[in-house]
Amino acid sequence: MILALSLAGEAQARPVEPGTWQAAPGVGMRTQRMVDLGGTPPRVAAPAWRRLAAELGANAQAIWDADTHVPTRVWGSGLAASGAVESTLVAQRNAQNFLAAHLDLLAPGARLDDFELVGDDLSAGIRSLGYVQRYHGRRVVGGQLSLRFKHDRLALIASEALPHVRAVLTDNPVADDLARARALEWLRAEFPAAVAGSVSAPVILPLVGAGPVRYVEARAVEVSSARPLGGWTVYVDAGTGAPLARVSTVVSASGTVLYDVPERSPSYGDRVLRPAPFLDVTIDDVPATTDVAGVVGFDAANVQIGLGVRGDFVRIINQAGELASQVVALDEGSEVQWSGADDPHLDAQLTAYIAANAAKEYVRAIASEPLAWLDGQMNVTVSDGSGACNAMSNGDDLFFYDGSENCENTARIPDVVYHETGHSVHNQALIPGVGLFEGALSEGISDYLSATMTGDPRMARGFFLDSQPLRDLDPDGYEWHWPEDRGEAHDEGRIIGGTLWDLRVALVDEMGEAEGVAWADKIWYEAIRRASDIPTMYPEALLVDDDDGDLSNGTPHSCLIDQVFHLHGLVGAAILGGKVRTLAAAGDGTVPVALDIQAAQSSCIDLAPTGATLEWRLRGTQTIESAAMTATPEGFAAALPPQLDGTVIEYRVVADISDGTEANFPANPAYRWYQRYYGPVVPIWCEGFEGDLSAWTLGTEWEVGAPQAKSGDPAAAFAGDKVAGIDLGGDGRYSPQRVMNLTGPVVELPSGFATIRLQYQRWLNVEDAYFDKAEIMVNGELGWRNFNSMMGDNNSKTHHRDSEWSFHDIDITPVAFGGTIQLGFRLSSDGGLELGGWNIDDVCIVGVEEPPPAICGDGVIGTGEGCDDGNSEDGDGCSAECTVETPEEPTGGAQSTSSSDSEGDDSGEAEDSATSGNATDTAGCGCRGAGGAGGSSAWMLALAGLGWRRRTRRRATSAARA
Repeated sequence: MILALSLAGEAQARPVEPGTWQAAPGVGMRTQRMVDLGGTPPRVAAPAWRRLAAELGANAQAIWDADTHVPTRVWGSGLAASGAVESTLVAQRNAQNFLAAHLDLLAPGARLDDFELVGDDLSAGIRSLGYVQRYHGRRVVGGQLSLRFKHDRLALIASEALPHVRAVLTDNPVADDLARARALEWLRAEFPAAVAGSVSAPVILPLVGAGPVRYVEARAVEVSSARPLGGWTVYVDAGTGAPLARVSTVVSASGTVLYDVPERSPSYGDRVLRPAPFLDVTIDDVPATTDVAGVVGFDAANVQIGLGVRGDFVRIINQAGELASQVVALDEGSEVQWSGADDPHLDAQLTAYIAANAAKEYVRAIASEPLAWLDGQMNVTVSDGSGACNAMSNGDDLFFYDGSENCENTARIPDVVYHETGHSVHNQALIPGVGLFEGALSEGISDYLSATMTGDPRMARGFFLDSQPLRDLDPDGYEWHWPEDRGEAHDEGRIIGGTLWDLRVALVDEMGEAEGVAWADKIWYEAIRRASDIPTMYPEALLVDDDDGDLSNGTPHSCLIDQVFHLHGLVGAAILGGKVRTLAAAGDGTVPVALDIQAAQSSCIDLAPTGATLEWRLRGTQTIESAAMTATPEGFAAALPPQLDGTVIEYRVVADISDGTEANFPANPAYRWYQRYYGPVVPIWCEGFEGDLSAWTLGTEWEVGAPQAKSGDPAAAFAGDKVAGIDLGGDGRYSPQRVMNLTGPVVELPSGFATIRLQYQRWLNVEDAYFDKAEIMVNGELGWRNFNSMMGDNNSKTHHRDSEWSFHDIDITPVAFGGTIQLGFRLSSDGGLELGGWNIDDVCIVGVEEPPPAICGDGVIGTGEGCDDGNSEDGDGCSAECTVETPEEPTGGAQSTSSSDSEGDDSGEAEDSATSGNATDTAGCGCRGAGGAGGSSAWMLALAGLGWRRRTRRRATSAARA
């Protein structure tokens, strides 16, 4: 679909994304699948996973559903299954034996007879078996298992099954009329013209969200609306009729016009003559049909031919008036031309007919096995005046809005017709029980169909009557990347759309234009039939490309696939890992910083660090200094320079990668610096959460215990065994629409300190503060809050994502009134995305004493001194008054320059100061150690000749990901 943009003064249908779930008021459920691309299985699945992994070999890999703890895709060396590709019976026997052995992993709590075989497909050399899940005979919505056999090996296993299904069943479900009425009560507030249709037999609706999955017996009501256009399956409680959830079945959208190019839009490029294929015509009033080239036969030298816009595969419906038709003379061996260039509503009918046929024919040439829908007649409604700048698919038929002063009639833009046809292809080509329809995936793969048909990644030029594309799958200097670019379905879809386009480019480079495009299109088509979301496209692409049923030994183009999917963040394990360690200060005041590099986990992705830079700045400033790091056996090393007591330094490591990109440490997009506090502090009060916690008040969802590495949480405490965190014992994520508070004891403050500081270890994952707020309260005043990008509902997505323990320091002196301190950690969530939330450890309130007066000549740089070389002599670079002397003619050495971080690469950071309403991270906690990134000790570094320097930040390259 095309994303609908609001335009002043224009009526338009409310955007409805395909497959989008919406819970009824008061019903908690997730609206998108959360997946874990890493290699570590959930704790509850670990024993069963080890048993299967032992069979699949050392290279066994999986993608995990973060909520159900079920592996959505599993692959490795494969299992021998002789005859399974050729014989349905052999394949089913192998499947039954495999499922009997591993159902506890793929569908915990289920029985083998809970699954019914509904799909048995042999295409592209892959036999796919699909099973749907039932509970006491009732269909479990979305529950399915599937297996793929290739080259007589069980090559790929998939599960979207629901675990431990238990539901209260009724013997007297609500009547059809009541179910329809309750569904319409919910929808008619937004869609007054909605009507209800068929009502299903009872099904089991899983409500997946925070904590265990809840199951409700429901009835499904089909609801549609003509104006505004929409369609839904609405689930109501089978016992009471209360609405539970709905899922959209019609796709809507709107977008942008770009440069006209030939065959792209009325305002971009030349008009071209295209044959009208498979068109219903009359020859002297006798019905006939053109062929694929638009040719029709007759038995006379000249005839009267009646033209229209309906044929074998496409049927135009014109909402703006009469259906286009005319009768003209046609001589033997000649042609007839029909143009609507000066009539937008006529042009919309002719263009939509040609483009929809072209899209069907294009996909027909890709499909290895016949797809019945391609050979059926598709209704295409054009010039719908109920809105503008919009187009839709309901999974079968297509709908296009009329034009306006802001945008083109969407039926006149072939790119848009190709895209909408892509939605219908996706829906129709899914193998039952194997693939699933998911909105963002469908947006991206439909963008790809449009792009591959036109040969241009910039889709729908001419949409908004200017030269820019509606969406660009291959923007200059950037690649759409998972998970940073997740969000609204059209935006998120660019991740997989861009991935497929880059794969197309790479295959063309390797195989040549015709073969490369054909193979990229084949991977596109076969993968979308079996994938359930964007991350699962990666193993499905490998399966299509495979030639021996063993995915662990590579595929003919696995290197290209690995490289392209890695470029977009869709390869499961981190290809190149690293860890920053900050050590105790040396005797000269420098602080060693090490970057340890892990080996690349894919031989196909030839990545290696070529260098690294340590960057730092004084907190609250934008001027960055840097030092080139020295190579070590473990990675790279450098040191932070000495600083005056009371200084807070922010620092980070930027590693240069062999592919020209950079890896940044830390990798948190909302907080891009480690920090270090210089100088002694005196602990006033500390809490490590290991002993008596009776003085603490744990609010909703706060727990104290061992972290479980769920939903981005740590696997272990920073020190000891326990932390304070949100939902440690559940799925790790905070709940929607809640305020969660952790309140500490009242701490008495001794007198005599110049400043009071909060220092603690933080591991926080929270949505952009435009939506969800993680806050530290000090005596009821705001001390810190996560970053708020202030970019509106669709673009505020700079989420705070810690992936390591980070030291955090806040100067709380301004709010340390009354001689006491009480700390609070709070998280406030909205109804959307939920992440791992707070994890805290080693919380300390510390005091900083007044520094003693500076003594010039004692060798210690004190307050007010620019230098101190231990003597009282002039002429040696440091004067007798401890000011820096500048020689008239510098004689050598590395020249120091300063630069401002002017490119705004840190725009995604919160300030850290209780004075300004925020707070800062520093290394140098007065609790258990020096703090900083991965604080450790007993590690020796050779630091000679590092050469500190200042430099201007480099611009991000096309795949600058950490």
